[in-house]
Amino acid sequence: MKVMEVQKSDKKLAAMAKVLKAVANQNRLRIVQLLIINGELTVNEICENLKNCEQSLLSHHLSALKETGILSSRRAGRKIYYSSAKKEIEHLLNCLENCCDTK
Repeated sequence: MKVMEVQKSDKKLAAMAKVLKAVANQNRLRIVQLLIINGELTVNEICENLKNCEQSLLSHHLSALKETGILSSRRAGRKIYYSSAKKEIEHLLNCLENCCDTK
């Protein structure tokens, strides 16, 4: 069944738009990719993998992604570990990548 064949409720459409808005940023896409590839990373490890990383801005991105349910976190002592919360986000990123193929 195709997505457009089924009319979505306003609540569902709003939730879908929120997820798309959360990943509509190059840095957030990089963060999600890192976590899909590596499984789980601390804020410092994420920062080390990003170019021109400012920890305050990174925290803002992580919060936005966590708020939408894209990422999850767990605390172990003084460290917070982030990971991808949903396997479906990888499928979404693959679809976006396929839509953006340039030749």
